[in-house]
Amino acid sequence: MSARDFEIVREDLHRRYGHLIDATQINAIVDETIVEQNATAKLTAFLPVFVERFASEKLETLLDGQEAHPRQEVLFACERNAGRSQLAAAIMRHIAGDDVFVRSVGINARGGINPTVLRVLEERGISTEGLYQKEISPRVSHRADLVVLLGINEIPGVPGDRYVRWDIADPEGASIEEVRDIADKIEAEIRGLLPKLNVAVPA
Repeated sequence: MSARDFEIVREDLHRRYGHLIDATQINAIVDETIVEQNATAKLTAFLPVFVERFASEKLETLLDGQEAHPRQEVLFACERNAGRSQLAAAIMRHIAGDDVFVRSVGINARGGINPTVLRVLEERGISTEGLYQKEISPRVSHRADLVVLLGINEIPGVPGDRYVRWDIADPEGASIEEVRDIADKIEAEIRGLLPKLNVAVPA
C-alpha cells in the first residue's frame, strides 16, 4: 500500500494526540507501525485499521496516565486549495496553536500554493512549513466538526457536523496589498469563530 493509504490514519492520530505528544514522535511511531504491519499482515485491505490500532496503543503508553481527547477539527475548503484555504489554515494554526486540529482541501487542487499568499504569511511571522495542496478524495476527507467553505457552495465527499460560508475574495491574480487585506479579513473571521469553539483567543 502507498503512504497515501495511511494519510487519514496519520491525521487522526495527530488530531487525537498532537496536543500531548510531539508531532515528530507521532510520525515516527506511525512509520514504524506501518513497516511492522506491512511485514506481517495477510490481508492488506485492513492494514490502515491495524496501523491505527497498534500505533494508538504505542502512543497511549507515552501519556503517563493523561487522557487523550480528540481536539475539535476545522476543515477549510476552497476551489484549488491554493490561496484562501491555505491562508485560513495557517492563520488559525498560528492563533489557536494546539487547541484546534486544522486541515485544508480543494475541490480541484492544482497550480501550487499562491506565492503571494506565502509571502504575506511570512510577513506576519506565520509558519508556512507543512503547507501543501490536497484534493478531496475518499478516505482523505473524514468528518470534521466544522467545515468552512471559501468561495464554494457544495462540496460532496466532505462530511462535517456544521458548515459555514465566508465571503472572502480569491487571492488569485491579486496584488500583495489585496492579499494582505484578504488575510486581515480571514483573521477577523477566525478570531470571531474561535470563541464559538470554546477556544481562547490571544491578543
